[in-house]
Amino acid sequence: MLSFYGRKIPRKAKGFQIDNLRRSNFFFNDGKKLEFLKKQILKFSNLNLEIGFGGGENIIFQATSNQKEFFLACDPFLKGSLKLKKRIDSLKLKNILLTNLDFQKLSDYLEGLFFEKIYILFPDPWPKKKHKKRRLINDRFVNLIDNISKRNTKIVISTDNKDYLNQILYCFHKMKEFRLCCNYFNEFLMQYMKIPQTSYFKKAQKLRNKSYFVLFEKLN
Repeated sequence: MLSFYGRKIPRKAKGFQIDNLRRSNFFFNDGKKLEFLKKQILKFSNLNLEIGFGGGENIIFQATSNQKEFFLACDPFLKGSLKLKKRIDSLKLKNILLTNLDFQKLSDYLEGLFFEKIYILFPDPWPKKKHKKRRLINDRFVNLIDNISKRNTKIVISTDNKDYLNQILYCFHKMKEFRLCCNYFNEFLMQYMKIPQTSYFKKAQKLRNKSYFVLFEKLN
């Protein structure tokens, strides 16, 4: 079971804002709603997933740029969902669904759904040695990704922590079901996969940290 550290509900969030979010068509915090929506989701040409969408820059960009595709995004912290509500409403997006279920819990409801692209952009690196066990990407996580992938599924991962990068590469290498697409390593991948500059990417630039982008592809 994954543990989460930090405040899931922002201090400044009002009760009515959270209630409005939970009543939104594009948000769910109960897997039963996802089960209900599966038939509607499967009408789209491709399904895509973002794990830990943060401020939502990528998921909004992808959903507006590819309106014939569907985008599911999860983040246990409500700040991003609350921030995105007004934008999703104003853009009238019908191809996006957000949840505050963590990925491990969400994966219990993903049976029958297989994703074309999976984005994991700048997950918390937990740089201290005593905190490494808190990192999102480990052997169990890669197994869960395998369960929702199909042949040629693309998994895009970024981090500005070299040690975490090495852990990510090792975990996927052990899995054998994925190959590393070396041709699209580092920031060239942003152009190839059309990934916008997120707030986390800009923060890394400001701190003069090198950002690493890697692309894995499901073999079978």
